Amino acid sequence: MSAPSPMTRRHEAVQFALNEIRSLRDTLGPSNELLDAVGPVLAGLALHEDLFNAGTFPVDPGALMTIYELSVDPDGRLGLYASAGLPGKSQPPHDHRTWSVIAGVRGAEFNRYFERIDDGRDAQQGRLEPRGERTLRQGDANGMMGDAFHTIRVLDEGPAMHLHLYGYPLDRLDGRIYFDSPAGGVERPFMGRPDLRTAKVTATELAAMGADGEELAVLDTRDVAAHAGGHVPGSCPVPAPDLELRLSGLLPRRAVRVVVIGEDDLAAHRAGHQIRRIGFTNVAVLAGGVESWQQAGYEVHDGMHTMSKAFGEHLAHARNTPMIGADELRSRREQGSPVALVDCRPEPEFAARHVPGADHASGTELLARVLGMGLGPGTPVVVSCAGRTRSIIGAQTLIDAGVTAPVLALENGTIGWELAGEALDSGAQEPDPTPPCASALRDAAERVRDLADRHRVPVISEVDLATWQADDSRTTYVFDVSSPADYEAGHRPGFASAPGGQLLQELTARTAVPSARIVVADSDGVQALITAYWLLMMGRHAYALPEANRGRWLESGPDATAELALLEKPYERLEGRLEAMQGYIDWELDLLDRVDPATFALGSTGS
Repeated sequence: MSAPSPMTRRHEAVQFALNEIRSLRDTLGPSNELLDAVGPVLAGLALHEDLFNAGTFPVDPGALMTIYELSVDPDGRLGLYASAGLPGKSQPPHDHRTWSVIAGVRGAEFNRYFERIDDGRDAQQGRLEPRGERTLRQGDANGMMGDAFHTIRVLDEGPAMHLHLYGYPLDRLDGRIYFDSPAGGVERPFMGRPDLRTAKVTATELAAMGADGEELAVLDTRDVAAHAGGHVPGSCPVPAPDLELRLSGLLPRRAVRVVVIGEDDLAAHRAGHQIRRIGFTNVAVLAGGVESWQQAGYEVHDGMHTMSKAFGEHLAHARNTPMIGADELRSRREQGSPVALVDCRPEPEFAARHVPGADHASGTELLARVLGMGLGPGTPVVVSCAGRTRSIIGAQTLIDAGVTAPVLALENGTIGWELAGEALDSGAQEPDPTPPCASALRDAAERVRDLADRHRVPVISEVDLATWQADDSRTTYVFDVSSPADYEAGHRPGFASAPGGQLLQELTARTAVPSARIVVADSDGVQALITAYWLLMMGRHAYALPEANRGRWLESGPDATAELALLEKPYERLEGRLEAMQGYIDWELDLLDRVDPATFALGSTGS
């Protein structure tokens, strides 16, 4: 790993200083002694001028001052800000309503201090008396209590940057006032709720961060249609309205680096502010958003779940996954040739539309279900989904597990069936599919254990899991990859429901930190190993915890995790359906050339 990034070094320096300041505050309480003790700590932080450079903290165009929020405590008792100003920036006499300390990073900020000497009863006749003045340059710090007043003016010595520490966050400081004159006069409300900014990173800096070995989450807070129209590769789509509901699951570690992309810079800053309020401490925004990324010459991906779709195409290419087209499948059926057609999508998708005659077996349940079908010798198994990815992975799962029957993926899935002029059925499978028998489950478990052993799929212990979940230096995701029904019947506390096939399909949307550990658990000893096997092939750090749901500590009930924002499917359109469906298939096929196969690990494991 290379040296820590500037974003990480700034975060560590800020948190180190704030930890010392919190200790001083808790010991001394709001007092002049506290101000005297905190000043050198904040001044020491301000000496790291490289961490507060003008590129990361610029003054907004057309403004003389821009305030950047560096850190706010969840309990609302501390807020740290970087105030960037140009010569000419000034503020009239105003109070803070809480104790505060200012320290100089660069430039010169002239402060005059005042005491209010009237009793404050008449808002029309406030009176101030001077109590000193000081120019704050780098290494200088000065504090004031909440009932004091001061003026600020940036001197003509170049752009200025000062750190401002408050006993309460700025957006919670209600009732601040100012006077027009240093002598006092009429009270007026000061500043209100300031429009706070978040530290910026450039596209070049973001690209470097993506390759530096540190954990990084890039959150695309635009709506899913904008994300699908073009996004930074690997960015996680989480529309701004969903942040509060989804962020704790997407980012289990509060100190992870987070870079926010918005509809525009203002939207990104607002999302960054919201993310800090939720409790995340290391946040920046991509200046200029996706447009700046593209202008810098970096690749932009379109579509949803793009990396998972690209993996499916590279898998089919690398393994030469057998496929059968809609016309050939129809012909075999018309000739009376036996064919077992199995749709591997979740039940709601199957019920909405499926190829007539298809059986249903979601994702990682597919192997046990096929083994329990009692198929005749040589009967081919055709795996279907809506398009390509899940049927490719499903078919290849059966092949890799040693199923002796011929296995094929239905080329282009239900979309291909419709494009061939065929009609689809809807509704749940009738009668309900019979659960695999005990012998089929044992057979599936043996095959999967053998597959996992050959490909060195790591299996962890309860001790490993506890150690990782207590590790504040690295993110660990925990998923239950059983069916929704099995999850609802009993699951480990803290494990999100992510049926194996869907986790592979929606991986980027469910794991915002690509380099994190992913632990997958199940009830049957099969699905976790299959899911971990494919996650490893996708280049992720995956670990299986098989049969973890057999304990007295289980919870029951559905998953409370917020559902992913959905984009309209091409086959759901009222107009131009056929063109949209063909365009979607063309897009999937094109990913083979657009996404580097080295992104994945298809040839890195196994014999």
